[in-house]
Amino acid sequence: MKSDNIYFGETGLTSTSANHIANMAKESVRNTANELSGISFYSSTVSLLSGGNSQKAKLGSTREELNGIQRSLEAIGEANALCAWLREAIKARERLLEEVKCMTLEGYCKSVLGGVEVPQQDTNIGDWMKTKGYTRPDINAEFPTVVIKPFSGVVESRLSGFCRKFGLKMPDSPTQEPAMTEDDYMSSLSVKDRNRFLMLEAKAAVIGKYIHENGHLYNERERLRQIIAKPIGTQGEGANTLIYRFEPSVQKGEVEALFFRLAAEHRAIQAELNGMLAERARAIEADKQEKAAAYQKASEDFSREMSVLQDKLSAYMLEERRKMSELQSEYDAWSTEQKNRHKQLNADLAAWKLVESKRIAALGIIIPNELRDIYERINGLGK
Repeated sequence: MKSDNIYFGETGLTSTSANHIANMAKESVRNTANELSGISFYSSTVSLLSGGNSQKAKLGSTREELNGIQRSLEAIGEANALCAWLREAIKARERLLEEVKCMTLEGYCKSVLGGVEVPQQDTNIGDWMKTKGYTRPDINAEFPTVVIKPFSGVVESRLSGFCRKFGLKMPDSPTQEPAMTEDDYMSSLSVKDRNRFLMLEAKAAVIGKYIHENGHLYNERERLRQIIAKPIGTQGEGANTLIYRFEPSVQKGEVEALFFRLAAEHRAIQAELNGMLAERARAIEADKQEKAAAYQKASEDFSREMSVLQDKLSAYMLEERRKMSELQSEYDAWSTEQKNRHKQLNADLAAWKLVESKRIAALGIIIPNELRDIYERINGLGK
């Protein structure tokens, strides 16, 4: 505290001497107070009732002692004042030494160095950039490749974030159209053609089932051949033997003619149907090839556009890293300077504390002019 400096001068008492004088002043006060407590304004005698000489029991104070009371009280006040002054001076020295001991770097820079700025050695690069008014580069490389936005479930790539920031359009990812199915092809036919296809399928199935092996016409035709070759047949044995006689109900030639007419019609129907089936297969294959080619081209276009955007992103990231590198270098230089200044100021503070403590310890406790007389009297008591 600046007010504590009023107790000191270049010359004066040490704390030890001041404490000694204060103790002597306290003893002087006690002695004077004892004397004042013995003041009495009357004398008394005592004698025996049986007679004899009276004896002085108590001697009252003299006029000289009475006149000295005021001075004694003043002496006590002055001695107490001197004692208080010296005790306060000793405490003040202790406070000044404690202030020096507890002086922080901030306080040293403010009060001793006159407001010097304290080095900011603990400032991180983000705060440093704010104080400089710099904008932190957007280094996307520091972020994960894929970001899942909380709660929304939206997956965002680094590239899509870059495009959104700079108003660039991300190409739509190509999708391959599903290949044409047989049902799709049939649905594309006209009513007439579709009905013709179904009609041919139905006729081919009916005729084929009737004339092909195990078909009814096929089996009955074979049976007619067998009957013609063997018109009589038997069943059973002995007396129970049954004799069957068979004869055709129609001419063999008529059955053969019908069979071959149906076979020819079936071949014609099947030929036309196979042509339609082949056309369906060609249409499905052509659709497959067309859609595959379209998907291939869309994929190539997508890859090319994405490559262009990726190149832009890479160039942007490279430039941002360069900017950040420059800022990092500037920050590192600033940070190193701050740390060096902080270290030097701490060293200066330590040296100042040593010098200041010695200076305060060497300061003499002054005696105010008003207390000079009482100090000289108290100081003379021990000599």
